[in-house]
Amino acid sequence: MSHWKNISLILDNYDLNEAFQTLSYLNVTSVTIQDKRILNESDWFDDPKSPSKISNETHKIILLVDGKVSTNKLISEVKSILGLIQEPFYNEEIFEDQDWVTYTQSMFKEIRISNSLRIIPSWIKDKNFQGNTIKIEPGGGFGTGSHPTTKLCLKWIEKKLKRNTRLLDYGSGSGILSIASNKIFNCQVTGVEIDPNAIKNANYNNFLNEVDIKYWLPKDFNLQNKYDIVISNILASILISLSKDFKVLTKREILLSGILINQADSIIEKYKEWIDLKLIDEMKGWCLLHGNLNS
Repeated sequence: MSHWKNISLILDNYDLNEAFQTLSYLNVTSVTIQDKRILNESDWFDDPKSPSKISNETHKIILLVDGKVSTNKLISEVKSILGLIQEPFYNEEIFEDQDWVTYTQSMFKEIRISNSLRIIPSWIKDKNFQGNTIKIEPGGGFGTGSHPTTKLCLKWIEKKLKRNTRLLDYGSGSGILSIASNKIFNCQVTGVEIDPNAIKNANYNNFLNEVDIKYWLPKDFNLQNKYDIVISNILASILISLSKDFKVLTKREILLSGILINQADSIIEKYKEWIDLKLIDEMKGWCLLHGNLNS
């Protein structure tokens, strides 16, 4: 049976974002940056408008290559292409080839939000569940429902959302929150997402769940509309920058997540000029903030 190699590079004093771009020119199967931190210490995802430098202290770069590739030769090429004085240290993991479709599917299981709500990948056919089921096609970091911030939002939606509400999901990703709001409570939902590939994934998830939700890129979205509820599960720094826009868009309530507990005060401070946010729930170091204009 053929085999593969995962080669983890140790690149001290090097911006791994820059290394990633340069190493992509190597003749390898894939180049991946992996966060080494536990979930509640991770930044989760980066701000595409202002990418931060990442280092070997918190992340690592992994090269995936065919098992027949000479590791010594590859490391020599890494030294040359990155302009290093000496060859970098590395760790090597060798593993056998397998049915990668089956393997990938095995990584995504049912995610139970509550006794009456679950998220499942599209290939699961179990029909014994008596509650609401949201089907998701996992795709490149767009959200599968497993992250604590998504779970926090879904729990709130299931318990607090009222039927037929006009709702904006800003940073909609795979569309999980939009689909749940529309499918369970017949809400009139609009999604906004910066990544066109995520919108493609969300549209496919619409098809899987038999819903009709429109997703917009920010440049095409009308900021003059008002929504009963604005939900945004994105990076804390972006939530801060969106405060003025959300003030225009929010008619009644706002729900914010993607926030570490130690970031909550800065979000509350930024929004206090127009709404009183309160920390209403938390999970594994992440929190959920809610504000009501009528309170």
